[in-house]
Amino acid sequence: MPTADFQLNFLRRIQWLLESSSYTSTYKFALLMATVNLAIESGVSDDRKCRISYQQLAEQFIQFYWIQALPFSDQSSDSVLRQSSTKGQASVINSILSLQNNTKTTSLTIARTQNIKLWQSTIKDIASTIKKYPAKYLQSAEDKVSREFLYIYDSKSNVITLKPGIAYCFTRFSRIINKLCQQYWTEFVRKNHHNQPYFSNDVDLQQFLFHQSRQSLKVLESILIDTQQGQCFYCHKNLKNNIEVDHFIPWSKYPIDTTHNFVLTDHSCNNSKRDYLAEELFYEKWLERNQQHGHTIEQEAKTIGFITNQQRSETISQWAYQIAVEHEDLVWSPDSSIRLRPINLDLLL
Repeated sequence: MPTADFQLNFLRRIQWLLESSSYTSTYKFALLMATVNLAIESGVSDDRKCRISYQQLAEQFIQFYWIQALPFSDQSSDSVLRQSSTKGQASVINSILSLQNNTKTTSLTIARTQNIKLWQSTIKDIASTIKKYPAKYLQSAEDKVSREFLYIYDSKSNVITLKPGIAYCFTRFSRIINKLCQQYWTEFVRKNHHNQPYFSNDVDLQQFLFHQSRQSLKVLESILIDTQQGQCFYCHKNLKNNIEVDHFIPWSKYPIDTTHNFVLTDHSCNNSKRDYLAEELFYEKWLERNQQHGHTIEQEAKTIGFITNQQRSETISQWAYQIAVEHEDLVWSPDSSIRLRPINLDLLL
């Protein structure tokens, strides 16, 4: 584990990067947030190095920018917000707009599966953009001096390798970094003079940019119902007309839909659980469910365009519960006499 001084210095450098680093687009914020997500997915929980491919980063960029590539104003189809302060639209937005136009859909789920060759071509184009611009210049300030504290940039490599201890810090300070990046990103878009005509005094720009609508989850009911014997995952009551799909690891903790993360619940449990982690016994039950039915879930979910990677889902869950232990978070129970209580490390062993 990195030392306390190392972690503190990491936060200071992130603050410097956001406040002093030069940028002409929102790419740097997207790159930081993408690196946070991929560090979490890597499962690195010590001071090891961490390799991240540009293709992985490109997939994250599409997740971030997909909704932002839609018109901001209902009154104008030309109101896609500018993400660059230079002439013209950011190339990542243009790549996504081209994908949406060619697949004739604004659904990321459909676009991902409708034309695999086109999807892969878009990933390749965006990966090239990331390598050429934000990855190269992320750690540079206005004096053009590179301060490579996160990774050493290699123009010949198809990956970036986070330095020892950096992946750990990204995972431990994920919420802080994401919130700061969202704030700076929002201000950048708000101050861009090309976007000014679309804003009113009461517009919630950050809501539009980041509180993106989730995929429609109803299609998952038929996939998951048999894995739970037709019962609510938490209270075990029979599910009839009150079926809801719950993110086992809450969306607020990791806002990307991964199929193995979903469970079926009744309305009462889903409404009560909200953004809490479920108590420890359900974590074990969820892992057992995935071990037993993971392959079936993956095969069926692929046909409807959902991200399917069991190891990825379980790595994210391990991170979420580990952070909960470190922060002494509350966990949720369907037992009305308990509801919320501090997480118990001994029950996770």
